[in-house]
Amino acid sequence: MSRQENELIPTFVGTRVDILPAGSSDVYWGSMCNLSRSAVAVAMRQRVKTHQRVMVRFHLQSPDGREIIEELAAKAVWQCGDNTGLEFDPPLTAGSPALQKARNLAAHLVEKETGR
Repeated sequence: MSRQENELIPTFVGTRVDILPAGSSDVYWGSMCNLSRSAVAVAMRQRVKTHQRVMVRFHLQSPDGREIIEELAAKAVWQCGDNTGLEFDPPLTAGSPALQKARNLAAHLVEKETGR
């Protein structure tokens, strides 16, 4: 990826993520601790049940300053204190429909994986 292409990749607006539990009108606020193609670890005060399905809303910023919001379906796979592990369903892997829903997030992960 060229330097010019690299400058076009959106960046995160802080580490904030929104967690929307399935079947609920609640929206929980969390702070992203770690992100991979298959999951995200989030620090949040609210509890979700293991295997509970949620929507994770990521807030990114485009190079021109606009906010970009991308959402991925996930399920809770672990909790320890205020930390929760959410596994994407499906993961952000080659050929996954999740890549179409979260192109900017996937571009960020590629940048992270290549050390740029």
